[in-house]
Amino acid sequence: MGCAGIVAWPETEIKPSSLLDAVGLPSETDHAPKQLSGAANDVMRAAVSVMDDLVLSALEKRTADDFAKMREKVFPDYLAALIAFGLLINVAVPEAARERLIAESLSELESDFRNEGIAVFGENLRNRGLFTVWTLRKIVELGEELHKKAAVQKVDEENTKKFIASAVWARFHVDCLVKSIRNKKPIFPEVVEPIADGLRAAVNAYAHIRQVVDAGIPEPELAPMQLDAEDEAWLEDSFGDLARPK
Repeated sequence: MGCAGIVAWPETEIKPSSLLDAVGLPSETDHAPKQLSGAANDVMRAAVSVMDDLVLSALEKRTADDFAKMREKVFPDYLAALIAFGLLINVAVPEAARERLIAESLSELESDFRNEGIAVFGENLRNRGLFTVWTLRKIVELGEELHKKAAVQKVDEENTKKFIASAVWARFHVDCLVKSIRNKKPIFPEVVEPIADGLRAAVNAYAHIRQVVDAGIPEPELAPMQLDAEDEAWLEDSFGDLARPK
């Protein structure tokens, strides 16, 4: 099942940067940025704890149908928690520190999936997880271009919304794998394919953010060529040669 029809888009305006960072940040409270104040750290831990509970409530289901129903029920709250998480991180953590934290988080995810994935949830999901982390890394690389673009011109809102919906949908299923590993909680056989399908949304997210970044990029303006008298004489001679019959 894809993400269309599941995501109820919030009425409040969301900056793409808030969720762009959030989808790459760690979803574990013991990886809280050291730059956060005590109060901000408490809020971040609360948001992550909410996301933990929501993901685990879906992950404990034994059948694909039960997993899909619980996922549909909890996903709007997961999205709201991730929005709060992203907004807080954008306000409280300097950009350079966020970039470092995201890079470390994605590297750790990759290491966890590579080293423990097969034992916990099998080769299929391990490989899907690794590919999704690689795709998230590519999405993050496009983030800087999106930040620059948003600062100078109107961003493609439709593809931005589609990007966020797909990226958060993929992140929910990445968190299913994360919680499976960290909690030593097996994924039931019938739930493997719905999670694998959810991870595929990362490819859609990349396609949408690529369109956002590329949209409306003007053709470069070429400065007029400056010719001195000798250049003009040479050019006139050349055109004269072309006009003469061979």
